[in-house]
Amino acid sequence: MPNKRHARKTHRDAARLASAGNHQTALTGYHRAAAEYRDHLRTRSDDESARTELAELLAQVAASENALKQPGRAAVALTERLRHLRELDRPRTELAEVELDLAEAHLRAGHLLTAATAADSAVRSYDRRDAVDPSGPTFWALAAALARNARILHHAADPDLAVGAADQAARMILAIPGQGDEAARRDYLRDVLGLAVELHAAAGRDAYARSAARLLAEHFPGADPAAPHRSAAPPLTLRAALVAAGRLGVFADANLIDRLCPDPVAHDAPPAISARCDPGLAPVALHAVGGAVEALRVSHPALAWRMATEIHYLLAAADREGERNLRLNFRDHGPVWLAMLLALTDAVRRQRDLAADLAGVLADLVERLRSRHAAEGALVASAAKFIELHHPGR
Repeated sequence: MPNKRHARKTHRDAARLASAGNHQTALTGYHRAAAEYRDHLRTRSDDESARTELAELLAQVAASENALKQPGRAAVALTERLRHLRELDRPRTELAEVELDLAEAHLRAGHLLTAATAADSAVRSYDRRDAVDPSGPTFWALAAALARNARILHHAADPDLAVGAADQAARMILAIPGQGDEAARRDYLRDVLGLAVELHAAAGRDAYARSAARLLAEHFPGADPAAPHRSAAPPLTLRAALVAAGRLGVFADANLIDRLCPDPVAHDAPPAISARCDPGLAPVALHAVGGAVEALRVSHPALAWRMATEIHYLLAAADREGERNLRLNFRDHGPVWLAMLLALTDAVRRQRDLAADLAGVLADLVERLRSRHAAEGALVASAAKFIELHHPGR
């Protein structure tokens, strides 16, 4: 019989080991306690105290896994933690913070696709009202979320989205009255200003880079305010990828570019994937871009990767929001989505972590195809082969 009291004792003992730096042994205790909590919840699913204790334990598991440089295992623990917190109906700001923890764990594990979508889900839980009043209860939480999102986007998505998130986070943090966690605000501000300098300079927006550098020097006198030298090859944006695809003759909808790629330095520049455009545009973009991805997968893999991943992120956001066209016509859109992602498989075969991440994304999409009766035999068979090779646990 599961014993909640014994689980608590095992949990406490493991926490003491972790606090002493003995994370490997602590994890053994954590997992024993977690198993007892889960067994208890199978028969007492309404026991909120046990579910709360298990959620806290899973946060400690993730911390120990991170200490042992096992971010993939940390992500597994945080995924379960998030599920329990949702069951407990915790406040959306708390859920968003945990989802960003999860996104950062995926990023450290090299799971770029999952990191970007998890971060966007977290940021999407806020709305425009949260950004209105600097003294409001959620203003700081949103500013911190955007700062974290900027770092994730910088590694996993369009640089124009990353700089939009960094600029907005900086503006919000600078507007916050001097109260609360000053150290955290300074850390986030230093990060986003440094990122803004880097990305604006790399894109040739020298005036914006200098402005960010001045703010960095003003608030952090010890930091080097000088903008870095412009790179000969600036980071590849979705706009640049689509323009290049047009020049190569494989993308013809020039009007779509402005709709998908707002000005990254406008005051209302999108700071997140789901803010890029109306979700109804996602399936339109899929059919406009899918063929270009296939055409460029071998000759221009970087262009194919940027276009496919950004459209995938948009589709994931639209699907999460229940976009009507995508849901009702999934038999038309789903197979094209799957084919677009399969065009990326060659590019990741030698990158174990990223290949495993893509395999997980493909597995989730195949499940959606099957549940919505939209499975295509040859496509699903190709996806299943890749999943089995790179993510056999799925």
